[in-house]
Amino acid sequence: MADDPYSVSILAHAALRVPVEEIMSYKDIVVYLDASDLNEARLETAIELAEQHAARLIGVDISTTAALEGERRERARSLQGAFEERLAQTRLEAECRSAGPAASTAQELFAHCADLIVSSQPHIDSAHLAAAAVPKDVLLDAGVPMLVLPTEWEAGRPIGRSILVAWNFSRESTRALHDAMPMLTRAERVTLFVFGSGLDSHNPDVLDVAAHLKRHGVEATIDGWRGAGQMDAVDAMFASLEREEADLIVAGAYGKSPLWEYLFGGTSEQLLNNVSMPLVMSH
Repeated sequence: MADDPYSVSILAHAALRVPVEEIMSYKDIVVYLDASDLNEARLETAIELAEQHAARLIGVDISTTAALEGERRERARSLQGAFEERLAQTRLEAECRSAGPAASTAQELFAHCADLIVSSQPHIDSAHLAAAAVPKDVLLDAGVPMLVLPTEWEAGRPIGRSILVAWNFSRESTRALHDAMPMLTRAERVTLFVFGSGLDSHNPDVLDVAAHLKRHGVEATIDGWRGAGQMDAVDAMFASLEREEADLIVAGAYGKSPLWEYLFGGTSEQLLNNVSMPLVMSH
C-alpha cells in the first residue's frame, strides 16, 4: 500500500449483534419532487429508504413558476397525483405537500420536521424547474441530513451497502456520522476515512471513534490520509472508495473548506456538479 494512505482493520473477537428493535431508524423522510428527468430515480430511492426504515415519506413539490408555465407544465402540475399513485402501490404512510413557486427557506420547503431529506445534484438543463434553495441552502440551514443523488443516478442501484465516512474531528463530521447512524448500522461495510496530517493507525482518538461505532453495532475499517508525499487528501479518499467498493459517502458540509470546494466545483454556484456518487451530508 502507498505511504500516503494508511489502513488498518479494527479487529473484533465477534461481530456485535444489535437487536432489530434497537437499530436506529429514520421516522420521517422528505423527498423533493420536480418536473425534471431526475425525479423518478430520486422518488424510487426515497421509497426504498422509507421501506427500509418503516418511515413516513413526505413528497414536497418544489416546482418553480418556470416549471408551472413552461414546456414541463403538465408534468409539474401532475407531480402530486403521480406521487400519490406510486405510493398507493406501497404500504408506506405518505403525504404530498406543495412548497409553492416562491419557496426559498428551509421552513417553506418543509425541511425541519424530517430525519432525512432526499434531493439531487442540480442539473444545468433542469435546475430552473426546482427551487433554487435546493440543495445547498436547505442543507446549510435546515439542520437535517441530506442524501444528495448524482444527476446520473438510476433507480434500483445499491446504496448504503458499503459506506465511507469522511472524518476530521470537526463538528460537521461528527454531526454527519451521527445523522447517518441509521444507515451505518445497516451497512455491510463501513470505512472511517480520516483526514489529518501526522495521524497514524494507532491514534487513540481515531480508535475511540471506531469503538463508538462498534457500540452501535458498526464494525469499521480505518483508512486515511497522512498529508505526506504526492497524493492529496481527496485523491486518497477516492482511492479508498475504489478499494472498498463504496456506494455512499457520509461527510460534513463545510461552507468554504478546501474539501467542500474541491468536491463541489470550487464555487457555491457550481455546488454538487462534480460528485459522482450519493452523498449524505450534514451541517
